[in-house]
Amino acid sequence: MTLKIIGGLLVISASGLLGLLFSNRLSLRYRELEKLRRLMQMLETEVTYGATPLPAALCSISKKSEGLISNFFINISKCLSERSFYTVREAWNESSELILTQSSLKKADIELIKSFGNILGSSDREDQKKHFQLFYLQLKHQEDAAIEEIKRSAKMYRSLGFLLGIAVFVVFA
Repeated sequence: MTLKIIGGLLVISASGLLGLLFSNRLSLRYRELEKLRRLMQMLETEVTYGATPLPAALCSISKKSEGLISNFFINISKCLSERSFYTVREAWNESSELILTQSSLKKADIELIKSFGNILGSSDREDQKKHFQLFYLQLKHQEDAAIEEIKRSAKMYRSLGFLLGIAVFVVFA
């Protein structure tokens, strides 16, 4: 009898933790988008106001953060610094594929980031400011969508995880 109860508690705990994991992944996406926006604002400042060359600006930005987003920027910087045949677009897209696919970002988020990389460094400073502003608006839209998804689904994932564990326990008990 005690073995059944302990087993049941383990099943409920495991499924509940799985629900918490799915719920946490939703909030992790929002935090990564927010972090990306902050770092992109720093990059804009370095490039447009400081007139810092892009590889140096990307390296500087990557040192102000950690995690996958930081690795994304340092990878682009290395590609541009070490391999002179890379264009910004090629380095940006390659880094997007390698780094951001390991994150919690959705395909639409990654496509937005890639599309910005296609225009980065291809025009003068005033035009770049406009591109950055448009990117911020689009990124803000993705952040708002992430918040809505958190509100809509996070509690459901947590609840369903524990309820599924209870249902399995009841069925097998």
